[in-house]
Amino acid sequence: MAIEINNLPPSQVNLEASGQSSAAAQPATEAKTDAKAPASPPPSDQISLTPEAQKLRDLETSVAELPQVDSDRVNAVKTALANGTFEINPERIAGKMIDFERALSDMS
Repeated sequence: MAIEINNLPPSQVNLEASGQSSAAAQPATEAKTDAKAPASPPPSDQISLTPEAQKLRDLETSVAELPQVDSDRVNAVKTALANGTFEINPERIAGKMIDFERALSDMS
């Protein structure tokens, strides 16, 4: 049974594998190609995203547009830590964690 690799007939594949020039195989290949009907293009692959994946893609795009570092905020925290005036608000942290979890559950 003959197998075509990359739309090359077996005779040309064997010649190229053995190190012979494909130019030497060209006349025989052209004769075979003229005798064959033109091959239809291979079917293209398709992909579709789930709604969740689309939301994640949109979120990634919006996050990519944000600045990576808020230099003013970083400097303010550094100064507060150095001075010993940085205050930790556990209720605010807990509230932000709950907001985050709600946002995640809203996505699904």
